[in-house]
Amino acid sequence: MLREYREAVLADEDRRSMDQARVLLAGSFCEQPPLGLLRTLERAGCYIVDDDFVQVHRWITGDVRADGADPLGDLVLAYLKQGIASPIRYIDEQVKGQALVERVERSGAEGVIFCAPSFCDPALLDQPMAVAAIERAGIPWTSFKYAGNTGQFQVIREQAGTFADSIKLWSE
Repeated sequence: MLREYREAVLADEDRRSMDQARVLLAGSFCEQPPLGLLRTLERAGCYIVDDDFVQVHRWITGDVRADGADPLGDLVLAYLKQGIASPIRYIDEQVKGQALVERVERSGAEGVIFCAPSFCDPALLDQPMAVAAIERAGIPWTSFKYAGNTGQFQVIREQAGTFADSIKLWSE
């Protein structure tokens, strides 16, 4: 199936690529946004090149020692020493939001969309520090809150579309 897919994609090389803005979607810590919201962002002109969906699968960035002596202690140590930055993790010696700036640079994102569920206090309380770091780095951003049980995303589509257009028109 992968070979067939690859052949189909390569056969369509002459198709003009879409001029979408590459964005990092942040703030969805408490729950993954509804699929309709993600489609809305894509229709508005955004390629989502990085996100913080399902972070529980990425909390630890390396191998956890598994020698068997103290499995719980090894897991705690790995979380403390190799854990990713997230709204629920205390950052002692680093600048809160710096990891987000680094993710933007690694992913090639042109901007950040802070997109948090309206009830997700950790993400909403963390956002001002992340915004400050993004602004210091000169990265364009926008934000909105959403309710997972709604299917009305027209306002978000307009906001994301305007944001994507501004990136394409006025960013370096």
